[in-house]
Amino acid sequence: MRVILVSDTHLSPAAPEAEANWDAVLRYVGANAPDVVIHLGDLTLDGAHNADDLRYGRRQLDRLPVPWHVIPGNHDIGDNPWPGALGDFTVDAERCQRWLDIVGTDHWSVAMNGWTLLAINAQLPGSGLEAEAGQWSWLEEQLSGLSENQRVALITHKPVTATEEELAGSPAYRFLPPSARDRLRDRPGQTPLALVMSGHVHQYRLLRLDGTDHLWAPSTWAVLPDQVQPTLGAKRCGIVSLDLASGTSPEPVLVEPDGIAQLTVGTDIPNPYRS
Repeated sequence: MRVILVSDTHLSPAAPEAEANWDAVLRYVGANAPDVVIHLGDLTLDGAHNADDLRYGRRQLDRLPVPWHVIPGNHDIGDNPWPGALGDFTVDAERCQRWLDIVGTDHWSVAMNGWTLLAINAQLPGSGLEAEAGQWSWLEEQLSGLSENQRVALITHKPVTATEEELAGSPAYRFLPPSARDRLRDRPGQTPLALVMSGHVHQYRLLRLDGTDHLWAPSTWAVLPDQVQPTLGAKRCGIVSLDLASGTSPEPVLVEPDGIAQLTVGTDIPNPYRS
């Protein structure tokens, strides 16, 4: 099964450069006919504040010529609460419902060629919302029902983890909240995660930690300058192509579709607010 990962498209009528790069992605998908496209969140530039951005982002997804799945990011529904976070940028029940009404489900499970893909709404952990408890119950039920030899991939907008040094030196909003990271790690007797796929950091990266491959998909929109965010992987605008085959680990490939512009926030385009 050929899978294309896209992330951080930041689509909006107010961001023509984002649509131009999305058009390059659409041309690539049309020419290469993958089995599915998975969008890892931040579909929109500011869907958290503007329902029209969500409607626009949904229309852009519907332009894909192959089946697709998507999860929300912080630009779509607001961010996890963290010390110092502004309330206007924090996830709430109304924003979650708006995503559900306009775009669709925010967590899902797909069986694919010997793999089980489990996608979560990464903005819920730490929110205290009713939907957070419901999602944890759903995820634990999904994981407990798998066989020991089933290969499992977790799909989340924010990376789950990194090296200890990077976690210690990173802002609170770069990764899943520590409580969620601990809960995912401390799952005695459950099927281990073979792969975690995420976006959010606008960099391409593949690292292995404790037997799990952590794959970061880049942004199709723009990268962040070094004075705002350190280089942890490849700061390139693009997408990721990978084949999911039973019993093997995927070998992802960073793809820069023809016509995609390599843009930097603050240099080539303005920054609406932090990534």
